[in-house]
Amino acid sequence: MDTPMPQAKFESRRNSRRMSRKPSSKDWTFIPSNSRRYSLADKSLMNEEENLDTQREQNNIPTRRSSRALIHSNSSRNIDFRRFTVDNEDVSSKNRKIKRGGTCTIRPSDISDISIAEEVIPENGEQQTFLKRDSLEDNFTTNGSVLHSASTHSHNESEMTLGDSEIPVYSDDEYEVYPAQRPHTDTYREYPPFVMGRYEQSNMNSEINDKAVVHRTTDRRGKRVSFFRNGDKDFKGVNVCINPKQFLNFEALLVYLNDRIETSSGVRYVFSLPDGKEIKSVTAFQQGRSYLVSSVKKPALDVPYGQSRENFWNNKKPSAGRVRKEELELFKRTESPKNNPKNKPRVITVINNEYRDRREKFYINPSTRHNFEDLLLTMGDMTNIDIHALFTEKQPHRKVESFSQLFNEFKNQDNFIACGPELVPLKPENVKRPAPSSNSGSDSMSVASRMKKFHKTNDGDLDEINEYEMQRSPSPQEHLLNGVPVNGYHEPLSSRHYPEDDSVKFNIRGKVREYFPPSITYPDDDGQRPDKKLKLEWIYGFHTREGCKNLVVFKTGELLYYVAAVAVFFRRIEERGEGRDTQRHYLGHTEDISCLTLHPTENWVASGQVSGKENPAHVRIWDGEKLTTFHVIGIGFFSQGVASIGFSEQSRGGFMCVTDTSDKHVLSVWDWEKERMIAKTTTTTKAVNCCCFYKYDDTLLITYGADHLFFWRLFWDPVGVQDGKLYRDKLSGVFEEDTQPAMVTSHAFSSTGDVITGDSNGSILVWTKDQDYVFKINKDMIGGMKAAHMKPVSTLCMMVDNTLLSGGGSYIKSWDSINNYRKISKREIPEIAGNVRTIIPQRGSGADGQIYVGTSKSCILAGSLPVKFRFIVQGHCKEIWAIAAVPGESSFITTSHDQFVIKWSAITHRVLWRSPMEKPTTALAVDSRGLYVAVGSVAGRFFVLNAKNGMHIITVQVGKSQINAMRYSPDNAMLAVGCEDGHIHIFYVHDEGQIYRKNNIILRGHVKFVTNLDWSTDSRFLQSVDGDFELHNWNIQRMEREDARTLRDCNWQTYSCCAGHPLMGPWTSCDAGETVSVVARSNYREIIITGDNTGRMKVFKYPSSTNMPACRWTKLYSGTVTALEFLYDDSFVLSSAGKTPVLAQWSVVDTYSGQQNHS
Repeated sequence: MDTPMPQAKFESRRNSRRMSRKPSSKDWTFIPSNSRRYSLADKSLMNEEENLDTQREQNNIPTRRSSRALIHSNSSRNIDFRRFTVDNEDVSSKNRKIKRGGTCTIRPSDISDISIAEEVIPENGEQQTFLKRDSLEDNFTTNGSVLHSASTHSHNESEMTLGDSEIPVYSDDEYEVYPAQRPHTDTYREYPPFVMGRYEQSNMNSEINDKAVVHRTTDRRGKRVSFFRNGDKDFKGVNVCINPKQFLNFEALLVYLNDRIETSSGVRYVFSLPDGKEIKSVTAFQQGRSYLVSSVKKPALDVPYGQSRENFWNNKKPSAGRVRKEELELFKRTESPKNNPKNKPRVITVINNEYRDRREKFYINPSTRHNFEDLLLTMGDMTNIDIHALFTEKQPHRKVESFSQLFNEFKNQDNFIACGPELVPLKPENVKRPAPSSNSGSDSMSVASRMKKFHKTNDGDLDEINEYEMQRSPSPQEHLLNGVPVNGYHEPLSSRHYPEDDSVKFNIRGKVREYFPPSITYPDDDGQRPDKKLKLEWIYGFHTREGCKNLVVFKTGELLYYVAAVAVFFRRIEERGEGRDTQRHYLGHTEDISCLTLHPTENWVASGQVSGKENPAHVRIWDGEKLTTFHVIGIGFFSQGVASIGFSEQSRGGFMCVTDTSDKHVLSVWDWEKERMIAKTTTTTKAVNCCCFYKYDDTLLITYGADHLFFWRLFWDPVGVQDGKLYRDKLSGVFEEDTQPAMVTSHAFSSTGDVITGDSNGSILVWTKDQDYVFKINKDMIGGMKAAHMKPVSTLCMMVDNTLLSGGGSYIKSWDSINNYRKISKREIPEIAGNVRTIIPQRGSGADGQIYVGTSKSCILAGSLPVKFRFIVQGHCKEIWAIAAVPGESSFITTSHDQFVIKWSAITHRVLWRSPMEKPTTALAVDSRGLYVAVGSVAGRFFVLNAKNGMHIITVQVGKSQINAMRYSPDNAMLAVGCEDGHIHIFYVHDEGQIYRKNNIILRGHVKFVTNLDWSTDSRFLQSVDGDFELHNWNIQRMEREDARTLRDCNWQTYSCCAGHPLMGPWTSCDAGETVSVVARSNYREIIITGDNTGRMKVFKYPSSTNMPACRWTKLYSGTVTALEFLYDDSFVLSSAGKTPVLAQWSVVDTYSGQQNHS
């Protein structure tokens, strides 16, 4: 101990470097037991305690705990005393006195003795145990919260022991890897102890998590070599770093070289230079060597590779000389328009002019093809407000005139006032309160009066068109791009009064189509915006997927679930035995909703959506009563979609966790009120079903899915500015061999803190935490629940009375969680409802034990285990491909691949009858009297049912191809059937629909499958369209193809074919990649509605043949719209879309009055 102590350097190490090695028991820090109640990063408490000690010392008052330590330096150690400060009063060459706050760093030298001596407590005179370390031997172990040695020694022996009253705090490096946990509440709660090596970071390197990577070893272990092309002396060579992590096998390297070096038939062989030895493994390469790549097994070794004097080509512009400094800006490249901040989407808040507390957030994309007026109309449709102008909220109020002004002049303003016909922002004293709900569809209403008698069309004379007053109108503008038509006119039209032999050439999907306009122009074909729009009235059915919670009960007692891009609030009301159900709708999302959860306070709802072509994935947090959006989170962060959302329970929803649907399923934690991300990490490449906070600890998160159940610990300093970190607990969530499931599907929490999981094996496991917060399977409680269900456990629900409900297959079982999860009872739901998907308790009304059950066949049941369940919501569970309105009734019929045909009431929204089919069905047709309905199937046969009660009448075999379209003639004498093979069959109907006789002549001419059929009003002609949008006309009397020129003035009973002269306008309004998939014309021939492959529905005037006509559009789906249909009186429109069954009912509303269409 005679060697002088090297100079010590004292510095603050709060923001020290990242850990470059694993924590070791050599690095240790001592903290007195009185500081246990503080977080490691709680700076404010530390400063307060230090100030108090300073005042005590100035007033000669003994400190509560001096915590002095003596360090003798004679070794290469780096010791962190995080709660100690340097005492400059007693400094010598061999020792220093140290107390709370700061770090002591010893220069690498010799340390023969380290001791912490005489912890003095003047208040009670007690003295702490001497702690000492004399050697560098690594004989320390960890046990719970105490760091101690393997054996106990005296004060003079070479070991160190921490007393039971102390907790360990590791070195600076460990502090960076395991930052402090975020305190949940203002009161003290003991955190679980840390065990070195227990927590690990995600081992998947990702751009989303690149800050957490300590070292990048891709190039460090690689071997840099050069590759030359066989026989090419002028080839400059390609330098590549061969790394086994980058190239897992030799084939992967060959693929890489094939992209970099062109050969005659691809890179197949690699040879070393100069010996010409063939290389067959990535481990055979040597640092700095050169190699040949060849497509043949004959290396040319006599060529001088790498000695070419030919210079690389230079394609830069020649310079005239030295560039002046003031001219340097002229040579800078302009920034790409995509990277220009002005072209980036933004989120704005729109405030109602009359009700200022009514706000809504909108996602605005400047690259859209729609103009600023369309934006105002879209905002008005989503908020049910007639928006005429936008003004800035800040005074003086300035009017927004265009997209350019919104993204340039007003780029720093986020709030705007939406003005109606008043066109001026109101003064504060004129603002009305309170605000009604926005973004909601009106409650279910009955039609007040029946429409006037159905419009009688012409009796077949093609030369007479008495329906409209005929007048001339200006010709459409030419729509050419460098002489090439793009979804538009091929040649200009000089007049809208066309000669007999005139035709219009039109481009659809790269093919030129020839259409013949009518001889006299319709007056309404002016390209103006229609005076009617669609307002969402009702959503039929319910949809959920396995492992996803899609049903909650709002605080008002309404059921809340999502269908497509709509969040539905549903209330079932029983009055005098007849139900009068109501719905409210949140329409803030622009793509399909993928997940939804309720805030613990039940005031807020968080919902996430998938990513679309123009609309990115994000999370919206909105008010469930006012239906107004307050926060939009994650735009640009969630790349593909949002998989699951969860709120923290202990802090009453202060934080939100989200997992996305990317390849590595990034888990992120957000302070959603500040729209700030706290921490993020990748989880796994396998499917992730759910993420949630542990109910009793906000720093503990859980994710589960395919082959995994992960527990994550959140480390975050709320005072600092750095982001937090998420680390997986390697000791928790470990399955045993006999309990490992293929998929964890559900979870619940018990009142004792246990985590309960259900899996694909049908088992229910109970995970109990020990004193170290390690969650392990409780084998004493899973005896009767190891095979609780024959099918996967899709849902778990813990009731208020500690009864656990589990759903698997068609059974619901109850378990007593107090008595070791003893089985109580079980109940089977009706077979027609499918399997159980979710269970939630009823709140606000109903007796104890009343629950709602969501099923796999789009149904919601209400009841309890002792009482029989009843249906409150029904629907289709697979794709809906056809909708048919019943003439003379406010009802309609739908068919689906789920092998059911359902008749619905458009007034009560109830099921009138349901008929099962033996095969999946794809087409529908109802006769003009509403007596019978024909249903086409994928097996090439159709079934005829009684339209009043759904009873089966007859089955007719057409062929072997799937039936795609069916239509009865207006006189009910014939039935046209279009099939997948492009053929059209005509059947003659006899005996009131009891007998069907087939015409032996088949209408052939379509290359692809037939999609739609339309009859003329006189039942003499038929038009059809196929999958390639080829429109054909047929003479049914002669059973042959008819010239389209002769049918230019034909009066069609319906118009469902998505091609033709009346639809040239909708095709020109399609964006790139969009196609018109379905069409429906109103029965009074005022408007026509189109549905496209992006889920957008557009309303045009009928006919619509002008270039780029104005329209009103809405977007409810993310998939292709599959069916559209008007009711007989044009009061409602029915639509369906997507692989998931989404059936919606829209009311046709006059834009000038906002009232439902009754004319």
